[in-house]
Amino acid sequence: MSDHPPSGPPAAHGTSGYPVAPGGFPGPQAGSPPWPPAPPRGQSRGLTFLALALAVVASGLAIVGWFRPSPAPPPTPAPAKSSTPTYTEEQISDAKVRSCKAFDLVDKGVTLQTNGESSSDPVMAKAQGASARLATISGGWYLKARLDPATPAELTSAIQHLSDVLLDLGANYEAGVRDDDASQAALKNETNSTFAHVAELCK
Repeated sequence: MSDHPPSGPPAAHGTSGYPVAPGGFPGPQAGSPPWPPAPPRGQSRGLTFLALALAVVASGLAIVGWFRPSPAPPPTPAPAKSSTPTYTEEQISDAKVRSCKAFDLVDKGVTLQTNGESSSDPVMAKAQGASARLATISGGWYLKARLDPATPAELTSAIQHLSDVLLDLGANYEAGVRDDDASQAALKNETNSTFAHVAELCK
């Protein structure tokens, strides 16, 4: 064993066998190429043709997309149909007959129960009054229930008005309003004139 310790790793040797001079720049070993080797000439030409082919395809697709017609706009939705129903002449005629039959029945019932002679017997007179009120109120509701939708407009309006007047008249009777009251007398006159108007329309 030597008495002197080693002073460091042994100096590196170059390809020639001599040590490398200290302070040299680090870098690739001597003799290694600074750039990657160029591809062979045939391979470079093939890559060029491939790039040109891709460029031509891309240009063709762009031209097709440019001249392609735009999609047609969505169709405009059709306007909503009117909710008002329409009826044939036969339906209107049949509806008028049905509504007028209901009117005739109410006319007879109200006339029978309100125009009879009042009894001298208090109990009988009270029963007659109840029958008159029942005929008036039930007649008003019956007219509304039996009014056919296809009935002509003028007749429909007259029957609806008669129904309202009968209901008002009957409600007043139930509340104790007498015939000599001004408002009740006016309702009775309106009832009579409306009965006559509907009868005329039903001819």
